[in-house]
Amino acid sequence: MKDLLMQPSKSLITRMAGTSSVTKAYVALLLTMVVWALVPAFLKQLLAVLSPTELSFIRFFFAGAVMLAWILPGHYKEVLGIFRNDWRLMLLCTLCGPLMAMVCFNFGLSKLTVGTAAVFTAIEPVCTYLFAVLLGQERWKAGRMLSILVALTGIVLVILSRESFGVGYWLSLVLVTLSPIIWAANNIITKELAKRHAAMVMVAVSFFLSSLLLLPTLPADLPAKLASMAPGLWVILGYTVLCNIFGFTFWYWSLKHLPSSTVALSMYLLPILSVAAGILLLGESLSFLKGIGILTVMLGLYLTNVRFR
Repeated sequence: MKDLLMQPSKSLITRMAGTSSVTKAYVALLLTMVVWALVPAFLKQLLAVLSPTELSFIRFFFAGAVMLAWILPGHYKEVLGIFRNDWRLMLLCTLCGPLMAMVCFNFGLSKLTVGTAAVFTAIEPVCTYLFAVLLGQERWKAGRMLSILVALTGIVLVILSRESFGVGYWLSLVLVTLSPIIWAANNIITKELAKRHAAMVMVAVSFFLSSLLLLPTLPADLPAKLASMAPGLWVILGYTVLCNIFGFTFWYWSLKHLPSSTVALSMYLLPILSVAAGILLLGESLSFLKGIGILTVMLGLYLTNVRFR
């Protein structure tokens, strides 16, 4: 009888605990989106004094070092296992992932507005789906293809609302577009590796490897550049590094407590929030045509990855 009386209260406590975790996960996810949305605007300011490769190295090095120091006490055997058994695949995932994607994005961002760069990088789910279809991992669906055409129509509208039509503009568009394509390829390449290793371990190792691979590209005057940076830029740089560390941490924690579709859907907030950050922090303009283009891209991505999935 006592057990029967206690059962409802235990069930209630369990539900309350679950609700609390879910609520915290939603808050963490929303904060992650806001924090990540500010990053392109801050990167744009840093690119005024640092080259794209210098900025990428600094973010990779500090984020990778901190994350490795954080996870090594509990996962040192797994880290050693990556270098012992999967180093070739890990190197490939690093090259065709964080390293090339971030460097391409930084080069493109230096010549584009934050809003344009953010919208182009948002098409990564479309690229992933197309790669998966070509490799036979997913089926070809008419509804999803129609939705992709909607997203591409939005991309065309964003391009037509150009800042300029010079060679630098087109080259920057190509580089920014390469970023989601590289991430999409990385999603395919890392499938097998992700089955054997924890996501946070892979991110930490990949970041640190990226910094080592960028070392030969660094100029001798980088320490002098860093020493002459204004305090405000140091704060911004620290923010972008911490975003790499805590952003992924909160992201993966949210995945434990929320449906993956819910977490994925939240990503569609990023371009819109990034556009707002560019307007508020950098004084960037938003034309009517670009606004329509951004909304069209987001609609196409939503239909592709939610409605017709």
